[in-house]
Amino acid sequence: MALSPPPDAVEAIAAQARRTAAYMVKCRARDYARRPIRLETLYPGLAAAKPEALIAIAEHLLEIERQNPRRWFGFGGEVKALNAKAALLLGRAMRRRNKGRN
Repeated sequence: MALSPPPDAVEAIAAQARRTAAYMVKCRARDYARRPIRLETLYPGLAAAKPEALIAIAEHLLEIERQNPRRWFGFGGEVKALNAKAALLLGRAMRRRNKGRN
């Protein structure tokens, strides 16, 4: 007879996983903001791209990851998706900042 964890524990772990992923994306986006040259590892020319182009390319990269899911069980397969989400977050923040200047 297999024992299953209580539903509260499963929900708590899922909630913590979402918070951790959000934290990782925000940290990576801040790193890209401090060192835009690191965006070049995602796509050539991205470091000098305007926010609209950055958003479009990040959405494209995320779509590629969704169409070709890979499961590496914590050994780095999720990094491309996190990087794309961070670039998307940075692009949206840059666009919002630029709208405030107009």
